[in-house]
Amino acid sequence: MATLGSPLQLITLSRLNARGATVRFTAKVGHGSSVRSSITSAKLGGNGFAADRRIAWSRRSSTLHRARHTKVHASSGDPPAEETGDGNGNNNGDDPDDDMDLDWPEWVPEGLRLNKEDVATVLITFAVSLAFRATIAEPRFIPSLSMYPVFDVGDRLIAEKITYKFKHDPVPGDVIIFHPPKTPKTSTALTKEVFIKRVVAVAGDTVEVKKGELYVNGKGRGAELKLEPATYTMESQIVPIGDVFVMGDNRNNSFDSHVWGPLPKKNILGRACFKYWPPQKFGGLPQYPSTVDKVPERY
Repeated sequence: MATLGSPLQLITLSRLNARGATVRFTAKVGHGSSVRSSITSAKLGGNGFAADRRIAWSRRSSTLHRARHTKVHASSGDPPAEETGDGNGNNNGDDPDDDMDLDWPEWVPEGLRLNKEDVATVLITFAVSLAFRATIAEPRFIPSLSMYPVFDVGDRLIAEKITYKFKHDPVPGDVIIFHPPKTPKTSTALTKEVFIKRVVAVAGDTVEVKKGELYVNGKGRGAELKLEPATYTMESQIVPIGDVFVMGDNRNNSFDSHVWGPLPKKNILGRACFKYWPPQKFGGLPQYPSTVDKVPERY
């Protein structure tokens, strides 16, 4: 059985044990021979002090190992190993932006080199814009004085396309945009242009121009809106079923139905509902002076 050599050794052992140190002492065994043994403190007041020291030393050793590993790679000229992820959102060494990039020619400016996500956004926006213009509303500008004084050159308006598709047909007083019909007075190229005029009569109405005024069913119409009395005459005619009769408010400077005849409804693109430019003209259109008793049936 091993015994401690002296009380002094016991005191020294107790102090060192309290400090969490490793104590080496000499114990007498058998015939006076001695062996060196060591005792390692495991506790300090029940707080696990020595265990914490061993964990800290293990972490320090791991850090030193990684530092040496990186240093070895750097000194050998090889790049350090890249970390890889586990597919659960961790970094796997790949830049996600690289997958979105497009190979642009050298002559394309840097600011115009869009990635796949930007291109998709532009295409979707363009498609939505076209669909909106084709089915709901579109902006238009006035290129001539045919509708003066209500519309001047350069005025801009919004033409909606819902009313005539789902609500009712055009009524007298509506300002519409349309393609002119193909007639002996209109060329093929002209039929592709977009005109803006006012509906003055609908199917079944009798229209004529005499004494500088437009007459519909024997009554003067639109005198308050026109710029000046008409300097031409037009014989009486009946608007056919499926057509409307359109004229410009500037009677003497308008290429309209009094020249090329009634307008088929299928050529109508939309109804002007308000002006948005210039700012001082922003708002709805003037009310047509001739009151319509009721909205006609589809004709």
